[in-house]
Amino acid sequence: MHLRHVSLPFAWVITQLIAPASATEVYRCTVDGVAIFSQLPCGADAKEITIPTTNVAQSVSEQSKIIDGEVDSFIAIQKIDRKIVQIQREIKQLQDTLAEQKTNINYMTQDTANRMGASSIADAIAQRTAQAERRIKPQIEQYQQQIEALNSMKTQLSQ
Repeated sequence: MHLRHVSLPFAWVITQLIAPASATEVYRCTVDGVAIFSQLPCGADAKEITIPTTNVAQSVSEQSKIIDGEVDSFIAIQKIDRKIVQIQREIKQLQDTLAEQKTNINYMTQDTANRMGASSIADAIAQRTAQAERRIKPQIEQYQQQIEALNSMKTQLSQ
């Protein structure tokens, strides 16, 4: 076998691998709320999408970056979820504390109400309940705002 015969098919294979491929057309449709991609029009709402050719080496590098970014986002979302659960526990604990304080306040005696200078037990209970709520509710609201901010961060990372 001559070197010439071996090199020609080999050169043809190499040029086919290196030569840029033409862009690919696919169609995107939505069926029952799910995106479908097909080589042929898949429905009345079919939209033609052109997928440009890519450099394989560049594509692998870019995909690696995308995967790394997705993994980083996933880990960040998991941390956010753990923080949200922790804050929700804090909120529950504060709510339980407030409920317990309200229960204890409801057992107020006339003597305690008189020492507070309240006109009745009901007024004394209302005053003490308001004091407890002024101490605890702002903390709960602050935690709820933190959860909202964390959920916003989660949404940004998911996109």
